Order: sequence, then structure tokens, then C-alpha cells
Amino acid sequence: MMHKTPSIEEMAVKEKQSEPKPANVFVFDDTVYREKMFDNLNKLRKNKQFCDVTLQVGTTQDVKEVYAHRAVLASASPYLFDLFTAESKGPRNQYKLNGNIEMEAFEILVDYAYLGRLEVPSKLVKATYVAATKLRMSSAAKQCGKYLVENMTPDNCINLRALPGIATNPEVLAKVDAFIRQNISEVVKSKELLALPTIPVELLQNSHEEKNATNIKHLCDMVLDWVKSQADNQITIDDLTQKVHMLYLNPDRTLHDCSDIENGDVQDSEVIQDYKKLSRKVSVPKSGNPRSKRSNQTPAKPRQFLFTKSDSSSSDEEDNDWKVIVITANGENSMLGVVAAYGKLTVLSIVQRVHTPNNSPLSSRNASVEKISTYSTVPPMSSARCSVGTAEFDGKLLVCGGYDRGECLKTVESYDFSTNKWTTMQPMKVPRGRFNAAKVNNKIYAVGGCDGQKELSSAEYWDPDTNSWKQLPNLPAVRSHAGVCSMDKKLYVVGGWNGQRGLKRCDIFDTETDTWVTMAPLSTGRYQAGVGAMNGYVYAVGGCDSWNCLNSVERYDPVSDSWLTVAPLHTARRGCGLAVYKGKLYAAGGHDGIHSLCTVEIYDPETDTWNPGPSLTSCRANVGVSVVDNRLFAVGGFNGKTFLNTVEYLDVENNEWTTFVPKEHHNGCSSKNGLTDCDSSTTNGTTNGELHEEQAVH
Repeated sequence: MMHKTPSIEEMAVKEKQSEPKPANVFVFDDTVYREKMFDNLNKLRKNKQFCDVTLQVGTTQDVKEVYAHRAVLASASPYLFDLFTAESKGPRNQYKLNGNIEMEAFEILVDYAYLGRLEVPSKLVKATYVAATKLRMSSAAKQCGKYLVENMTPDNCINLRALPGIATNPEVLAKVDAFIRQNISEVVKSKELLALPTIPVELLQNSHEEKNATNIKHLCDMVLDWVKSQADNQITIDDLTQKVHMLYLNPDRTLHDCSDIENGDVQDSEVIQDYKKLSRKVSVPKSGNPRSKRSNQTPAKPRQFLFTKSDSSSSDEEDNDWKVIVITANGENSMLGVVAAYGKLTVLSIVQRVHTPNNSPLSSRNASVEKISTYSTVPPMSSARCSVGTAEFDGKLLVCGGYDRGECLKTVESYDFSTNKWTTMQPMKVPRGRFNAAKVNNKIYAVGGCDGQKELSSAEYWDPDTNSWKQLPNLPAVRSHAGVCSMDKKLYVVGGWNGQRGLKRCDIFDTETDTWVTMAPLSTGRYQAGVGAMNGYVYAVGGCDSWNCLNSVERYDPVSDSWLTVAPLHTARRGCGLAVYKGKLYAAGGHDGIHSLCTVEIYDPETDTWNPGPSLTSCRANVGVSVVDNRLFAVGGFNGKTFLNTVEYLDVENNEWTTFVPKEHHNGCSSKNGLTDCDSSTTNGTTNGELHEEQAVH
């Protein structure tokens, strides 16, 4: 097993913690001595006395050597500490510094390491910032970054944004991006922006209505996604700047090059034929089949994304290497986007163009185009939550408890699709996360889980007659992450986690006698399994044993009190949401042990097969799912970085997941069954999950 060498800071903290603290000691803090000591060390360095390391800085043609003391530089720079401890470089301990480090800037930082004083000529602040970032000298980098931000102008901000290492300084990066956005009208005139590589794009759209309703921010996001797909296919930015790229919107809601359209296709036209001829003259490698299978980790954008007036992004994680910084109109049908692409600053030049295919009858046009401005987004929940209890109640989506980034919750809220609003309900009796819920006889049962400290054996139910939560007899065994479903007025609790391992144990609660009965155990102990009842059977899908994600699926027959193994999932997953929808099992999202998943698999009991379904718009592990008013909802979850407060649903008509709701459904908000109206403007933006995902599991 490899052991990481502790840093100077870690060793200092450990030493300080282990120091005895005598009761009566005379202390003299000689600050003058400390100053003289560093001053003397610096004089020794300049005289090359007792120096035990030589650093070579500069290009191959112009290498300069800097003599210094290893201990001093290792104390000042974690980068140099790692370099010195990695391996010895012979008797003279010579090290070559690679990367964009200018000699003058490096000497300034060496002086800073010895004296604790940073003195930088204004013309060298950028170079010193780059060097300090490379050497991980955070204090020096922070002060140089502060100076650069304070002296930013529309003429130099692009150059500042392009500095190597700026992506590792999120505070500086955010301020530079904000400045570019606020001053874009002046920035577009700067020589620095004109010198950036430009990728020219034309987007073909079906009608003037569609063109006018397009949200240009979302359009730029989709064009950047297309550029990223080219990079994934080893097409360079130099290739992309060689010609205009004519794109169209594919049925999979992604943009594709018009050269992929086959001759005679319904989308074919003279414009596309001319484009193909031009493309053959300027050869750019092809990006592959536009109908190729989507990546497992790629969220889907809903059909309405391009046209919604909301500027909310569908991405859960901000990737500073691939990011739209700002987009601005450049004419009636054209726009410029300043983006990060290929790890550098780039310009997208986008022109919208109405296109009439040769063989496109009016009936084939998108009927929703006339109404594309009438969508709004599903508002977020009041809290980010994963491992929640969800159920249908009174035609609404009920969401109970769950785990956010720091605690288990007992709050309960309800979503009404017809008004697109959330309402609050009476909270549960105890905080309850990492659990599941189910409905029996119009009562919502919340079973087991974790209160943030321990696994629970308690259970409770929502009684609509009294508008309150009531206690149930305790489970026979404590457990969290158990699968829960209902069938024939009984509650089935399958597997779970007892704090040590995945359980085989399964129990049934008879709601008519208020008693628990043990049923046949699973063949494989599992927790975080998706559990649902269909056609008189109970299914346990995927999950985790104690360490490994599972793709196995078991089916329980209550008549024989036995489990039978059926067809496995294509992708092993724990924490998927499972629901019966349209006579089939839908396993949505989950985690494969490495990534949170966007994919959905659908089980057909007649053929005993799993098939791919439409991908979620957000990757979600420990996601809650429920069917409400013939819509399948996916609630909250964890995307690998962030706990989510968002909700999406499956739009059956278009066979895609979406976060958009037609505004014609929003006719006010009713109050029933003890629900208190909660305005749809409820905001609690998706919170950053600072805990590791495994903490959300156990």
C-alpha cells in the first residue's frame, strides 16, 4: 500500500497538537530574530552558500539556474515539496521546472518565500500569478489575482480569462466571467476577442415562429454541446474553425451536422446539397452516426429546452473547461457566444436560418411551435433531497423526508401539476432519510430509514382523515435503504442496511391487522434496491450487497412465498427509482459504483427482458419515483456532486423526460387535506453537496 508523504502544514499541525502545554513557562517571542533569520537565509541564497537545490527555469534555448535551500522552498510551495520528495536528482539536486513559468516571476516568488514580502512590477503581475498558481503558492496567487481583477478593463479581460491555471482559482474566475458579461458590448470590440479562434455555425430551423421563440442562451448551450461532441471524436478546434458548420436539431434533442442527412431524406434540400459540396472541398473529419447510442452519463435535454423562456440551465455541474460565459445578439438572426472550449477561450458565431426541406409537408411540422413560449419549469422543492419517500396522494406528488447535504429531514411537501406549485404538509414524527414510502388504502406509509445518527425500526403513516402522521408498530428489525411497495392491502419491506451489511430479510405489514409477518428472504442480501409490485409479484431490482453494485433482479411470489431470479439489468445500479408504468417496470437513474446514472431501463414481464428507455435530464442516484396522474416523476437525488432539489417527469407523448410544464395548466392553487399553499416561486437553488456520496449512502 502506498503512503502519501505528509505536507509541511500537516506535520506542523500534528506537532502542535502533540506539544505538551506546561502550566508556568517564561515566553519571549523574538519577532526581530525571525525577520533576521529569513533575511540571513536570503543572503546565503544570493551568495550560493549552503544551497542544496538547483532549479532550472526557462526554455530549452534559455535555461537559467536558481540556487536555493530545499527546506525553505518546500515550506513555501506544496508543488515544490511534492517535487523534492518524489525522487532525488543526484548530488546537486537539480530540478527542471516545466510549464509557463517566467524567470523574473519565479525569482519574485523565491524572494517572497524567503522574506514574506511580495513586490511585483505591474507588467509582471500576470506572469507572477501564473507562476504562483503553478507552484500552488495560494497566498501569492490570491493577491496577484486580486490586483488583476481590480485593474481589469474591457480590453484586457479576455487575456486575463485565458491565463493558464485560472480555472483552479474559482473566485478570480467568477469575477472575470462576471466582468465579461457585464461589459460585453465593449468587450466584443476588443482586439483580444477578435484574436480568439471562432467556430462559425448556422442552425436550420423549421419556421420563423420557431426561430423567434428560440432562447439564444439555450441555443448557445446546445451548440457548445455539439462542439464538445466533436472534441470527443478527436476533432480539433483548428478543424472546426476552417468552415461554416450547418446544423439541424435531431429527434434526440441534440444538434448534428447537415452533411449527415442522406440524399432524398425528408429533410434534404438544395441548401443542404450545396452545403455538402462545400464541405467536401473543406474536409473536416466526420463525427459519426447522429443516431448512435447516447452515453450512459449524458443527461437528455427535453424538447422544450431550446424554446423555453427560462434561462435556467439543465446542467447540474458546471464544467469550467466547457462553459458558456456570455452570449450577445450580433444582428437580427445572429449572435456571438464567448465560451470555454477545448480548455481555452473561444468564440461561437451562430446564425439562425429558416429552412424548408424539399419533401416536408406542413403536417410534419412541429405543432407545438406555435405555443413554444407557453412553457414554464417545474419549481424546485423547498430542500435538496436524496433517498426520499415519494407517493401519489390525492392526485398530487407527495415527497417525504430524505437526506440533504447535512441532515435527515422530516419535512413533507406536495406538488400539484395542474397549478405547478408546491404546498407544505405536516412534518413526519421523526427525521427520516434513506427510506422509501408507499400508499395503501389512501394512507401513505413511511418505513424505517435513518435519522442521521442511527438506522430506524420505526414506521409511521399519513392519515388524511385527521391530517396527521401516526405511529405504526415497529419493524421487526432496524434498517435503512429498504425497498418498499404495496400489494393487496399489504406493505412489503425488502432487504435494507442494518449498519453492517445488506440484508436478505423481508417483512410484510398487514394494514388490516396492524401486524408484521416475516416472508421468505432474498437470495442475495441487498440494500438501495428498487422495489415494486406488478401483476401479483414483488420485484427487487439491483441494489448493493455490502460493497458491490448489483444487476441481478429477483421476483417474489406471495402464493409460494419464494423468490425467483429473472433477467438482470444491463447496468448494475444501486439507488435507482423503480415504478410500475404502462404495464412495465421503469428503473430510473441510480449509481453504478463510479457514476450517478442518467439512464433508464424498462422491464417487460412478457418477454423477461430489459430495454433502454429515454434518459433523464439530470443524473440521479438515490432518486424517488412515483406515478401521478399518468405521469412518471423522478424526484431529487444526488448527481455525484450535488444534492438535487429538482423534479422531472416523463412526457409520454414525446417519450422524453422534461422539467417543463405547459402554462395553460396553471390556473391557481387549491388547498385540500391539510395542505398549506406554497407559492411556486419557492427557491432554494440546488445546493452543493460537500459530503462524499458514500455518506449519502450509509
